[in-house]
Amino acid sequence: MNFTRWLGGGLIVLVTAWAAWPGMNPSLSPTLTPGFVPPAPSSAGVATPRFSSAIVNAAEPLRVHAASITELPDGRLFSTWFGGEREGGTEVQVYAAFRDADALAWGPQQAIASPAQSTRDLGLLVRKMGNPVAFVTPRGELWVIYVSVTMGGWATSHLNLLRSPDLGRSWLPATRLVSSPFINLSTLVKGAPVFYDNGEIGVPVYHELAGKFAELLVLSDAGEVRRKIRMDHGHRTLQPVVLVQDAQRAVALMRDATEDPPRAWRSETRDGGRSWSAPQSTDLPNPNSALAAVRLDDGRLIAVANDTEHDRLRLSLLVSTDEGLHWRVIHRFEDKQALFGQNLDIDRFRPVLAGDLDALGPGPARDAIAANAERNLCRSGDSCSWQYDYPHLIRAGNGDFHLVYTWNRSFVRHLSFNHAWLDARLRLEERL
Repeated sequence: MNFTRWLGGGLIVLVTAWAAWPGMNPSLSPTLTPGFVPPAPSSAGVATPRFSSAIVNAAEPLRVHAASITELPDGRLFSTWFGGEREGGTEVQVYAAFRDADALAWGPQQAIASPAQSTRDLGLLVRKMGNPVAFVTPRGELWVIYVSVTMGGWATSHLNLLRSPDLGRSWLPATRLVSSPFINLSTLVKGAPVFYDNGEIGVPVYHELAGKFAELLVLSDAGEVRRKIRMDHGHRTLQPVVLVQDAQRAVALMRDATEDPPRAWRSETRDGGRSWSAPQSTDLPNPNSALAAVRLDDGRLIAVANDTEHDRLRLSLLVSTDEGLHWRVIHRFEDKQALFGQNLDIDRFRPVLAGDLDALGPGPARDAIAANAERNLCRSGDSCSWQYDYPHLIRAGNGDFHLVYTWNRSFVRHLSFNHAWLDARLRLEERL
């Protein structure tokens, strides 16, 4: 009986500690609270509209997902993603590639993390991995935070940090980020970080075990977990994207996990991220799918999202003038929505796919792209569809925008466009 009471009491204490983790760190005095570093104004660039496309990865492995992209101080681009035979497979590795500042084609890919290497680095078993997010820290290191799983599914995941002081030429051993005092389970990452004026780094993360909700994980510039801030409670929000307005104000856009109705969520902070408003539904349809967004110099927000209620057959560029409450489409990057509900047989699928290949730009051979897409999109040869998802969007120092996303489960597509190209679409939308 005594043992049972002690066991029950211990479980209550542990669960309480886990649930209260966002508030376990001492509250910061308002006068000491770090503020956000707003995004620096970008160069307007050339006046001629410019748009380009390329494939980032090689034809092997056969399936890839969850790419991110960042700009290095010398103007090069760095992208990372995970790939293998299937999502969640034990053979999946984290890959990366560089693109020179004046190039269209990407350089060769390389594996930067594997289950075996992560197990050695961490001293803990890693069976599968995913969702790498790359960024350059304020003190000039290239970091990649990625998800790993020891047992179970994504809901029992951990976060790990890869650091490269020499911007990708070499990597320090991976370290585990301890984001919870109780078991340290179920913290995942997708969105780009925000930065604080004291050097700290705010990483948008989310939780999936016994609830689905957005959080902000704050790290020191050495990779130590400082605090975790709950942005929501319950079962409705995933994969936040934080858009800083000034030192105290920011808006977060979040993937919908409820599908009733399927709409992206929005929250805001007015105290540098210490607290967040209750999420409210926007008018942006969201079929339980990741979105990406950046803030323009004039305060408007642009987003890339699957603006549908079902499936991921369309990927659109949208604009908001009211901090993310309402959205208007200004361009379609991909659109197979007219084929929603139609499972094409292989003979009808192939010519439609062939019509897309020429627009992809530099990358693997056309035949290899078609073969991988057919393998990943067609079931038994008589039920084929399309899928475009998991966008990641940044604005570079020269004003250009860089978007990567999963193209038909098979490749990472990189689209680049300048402000002149964007302005032309914004002006056209304003006239409608």
